[in-house]
Amino acid sequence: MSTEFQPLDQQSDFAIDGMEEHAPTNSSGPGVDIVRLLFRNKFLLITGLIAGLMLGQVAYIKLGPIFSASTKIQVSQKNAVPIKEGEAQTFGELTAHIDVIKSPRIVGEAVKEAKLNELPSLAGEKDPTQDIIDTLKVKRISGNDRAYLNILSITYENPLSQDAKAVTEAVVKAYRKYLNDVSDENTKDIIKQLNEANQQILSDLEQKKKEYKEFREKAPLYWEHTPGSEAAVAGSTNVHQERVKAIDNERRLNLLKLTELKSKIDSLKAAIASGESKETLELLAQQFLMGQTRGQAGSANGNTSQGQIATPNTTQVDRARTALETHLMPLLIQKHRLERDFQKNHPDLDAVNRSIETVINLYRRQGLDISAENLESGDFKIAKVKDVDFVNVYLKSMEQQLKELNNRETELTKLFEQETALAKKVGNFQVVDQSYNEEIAQLKTQREEIFKQLLVEKVSQGDGGYTLTQLAPVKDELVIKRQLKFLIAGGAVGLGLVLAISYFREMRDTTVKSVDEIRDQLHLPILGEVPTFAESEAAMDDSEFDPALWYYYRPASREAEAFRSLRTSLLLKTDRSGAKVLQMTSAEPGDGKTTSISNLALAISQTGRKVLIVDADLRRPTVHKLFGLSNAIGLGDVMANEIDAQTAIRETRISNLSIMTAGTLPENPSEMLMSRRFTDLIKQLRDAYDYVLIDTPPLVVVSDPSVIASTVDGVLLVVRLDKNRRGVMRKVQQVIQTNGIKVTGILANGIFSGRYGEYDYGAGEGYQEYFEAQPKKKTTQPVVPANTEITS
Repeated sequence: MSTEFQPLDQQSDFAIDGMEEHAPTNSSGPGVDIVRLLFRNKFLLITGLIAGLMLGQVAYIKLGPIFSASTKIQVSQKNAVPIKEGEAQTFGELTAHIDVIKSPRIVGEAVKEAKLNELPSLAGEKDPTQDIIDTLKVKRISGNDRAYLNILSITYENPLSQDAKAVTEAVVKAYRKYLNDVSDENTKDIIKQLNEANQQILSDLEQKKKEYKEFREKAPLYWEHTPGSEAAVAGSTNVHQERVKAIDNERRLNLLKLTELKSKIDSLKAAIASGESKETLELLAQQFLMGQTRGQAGSANGNTSQGQIATPNTTQVDRARTALETHLMPLLIQKHRLERDFQKNHPDLDAVNRSIETVINLYRRQGLDISAENLESGDFKIAKVKDVDFVNVYLKSMEQQLKELNNRETELTKLFEQETALAKKVGNFQVVDQSYNEEIAQLKTQREEIFKQLLVEKVSQGDGGYTLTQLAPVKDELVIKRQLKFLIAGGAVGLGLVLAISYFREMRDTTVKSVDEIRDQLHLPILGEVPTFAESEAAMDDSEFDPALWYYYRPASREAEAFRSLRTSLLLKTDRSGAKVLQMTSAEPGDGKTTSISNLALAISQTGRKVLIVDADLRRPTVHKLFGLSNAIGLGDVMANEIDAQTAIRETRISNLSIMTAGTLPENPSEMLMSRRFTDLIKQLRDAYDYVLIDTPPLVVVSDPSVIASTVDGVLLVVRLDKNRRGVMRKVQQVIQTNGIKVTGILANGIFSGRYGEYDYGAGEGYQEYFEAQPKKKTTQPVVPANTEITS
């Protein structure tokens, strides 16, 4: 096997699938596992708790007991029904009663009236009032912040029971006297303040009315209401502003007509330019005229609608003539088309003639002079309608209307600007007028409110304030909580002191305490975690095997499950890679490598694979002790060429498990293990067994493990928590790097049982019962038949 150096940050070829090398971290050091700390020092913590409780009891006896005197009082309003406005929202504030009772005024009055400063417990105090306030407790036991009554509890504590009762009774009497005195004083002060406020508001109101009267005489406004009334607050009327609204409305209507008329002219001109037939143009003009006729139906009588502004250049006769043209033109166009297409007696032509006559009669009744002569030779020329170009006449008529609307827009704009300027000028006076009215109304409202309050105060004088009723006599009792406080404080001090000492001692401990810390130190994968366990209780005094073989005595235990998990990880990889010879070593003596390799061999043998344990610790061999074998012959004798390998191998009564003990210990084990004969022996054993597990001395103690590592397929390193120190781990890392040892992985031994693996296999999860429920099975079938030959 090659011993060429391999960087530790690269994963070994023999690393287990799914496991990655742990990258180096910048952690300055491991933290403290509080759960482990508490578990390891539980008896010391219990001792500290007991000592703390004893200390608390001694302090309580020395300082003496405390007596508590308490009573209950009811504070309620004298009037059952509130007669003052807002009284239901402000009466009965809880914090007011509590603060007043604990104030120096009440307590000082109690000290003065009852001579509390002469009591034995208060005689030597510099300020008895403040001493009582510091100890006095007042709290609500019934009612709420807005209730008409509150039930309060008053409690005072004192080393003497009689003094506690005297102080409590004196405080209740002082507060009752305070409630009676303050009621009358408050009512008189309120009435005085209300009278002064009423006179001031009355003076302000008269002055404001005088100023407003002078303003009305100068302002160019029109008023419909008297000054100071509720209707007057809305302000006066601005005539110019009303006119601006009416003009603006007329401008919007005129703009709509302009837009519509321009659209019709553009459409008709576009149709003429495109060369449309005369019939099409007449039909288009007729459609426009019919729509215009419907739009002007409401104003055919020539009257101006409400709110309209008439321009100076438009007369009633002109509007009537325009309306007549608008109604008559479609009928003339239709008559012209019918005369061209039909005979004179056609029914449709007769109907159109009757319609024309009806329109003419209608406008004659409205005052428009339309005679037969002007119809023949006047503006309409009905007699010569066949020779008239109606489309051109209609187009010119719309252009004339467009000029009229533009002229109307100019006049309306000029009138709008004039009225707007006048409205703004008068508007400033309106603002001042509204301000005066609002101030006068506000002063009147304030005066009415003050008058109502004054009337209520006078009516209810002598009936306000509060009534105090003592619901229970003052009683005293021993304060048990005081003793509990001393005991709790003493216990906390004892526990805290012991915990602090344990914590700092744990911080100074340099041993590795967790699996993560092992990764940080060695940067190698963790193949298994073995919990801390004692010798199996299932072992008998006359048993052949050592009680440390948990996998044999308790195969369903959580300890055996740990080795079963390690076995699974190894077999998944070695079955594919072909690795068969594995070495197990540790950092220091006592890390449990021999016990671990023996239990691992038991676990592998249960799968039907042939396993051989070779005790290569030629300095302090212990494998033979675990299995109850003699160490008379073994590896040392084979290496000395005194016996062959077949003779040195011992069969056990466990199926598929054989052992080669250390045998006679040589004087130069390192040189013997470096010999060619040892390499040949490993090759022979590799061919005869499925797995060969070699137990070697600790890695940092002697050089034997480094020598053997060059002949095996992989090395398993056992690290024991709470034993191996970080300095030793750094030395192990240095040895591995220097000798180029290919470490397959680490077996973490001595894991705290409460943190074993990722799950708690203890009580509460049900796993412990599962492990113990499996029956133990033993077999005496030999692993290797007696006639098996191993060539030397």
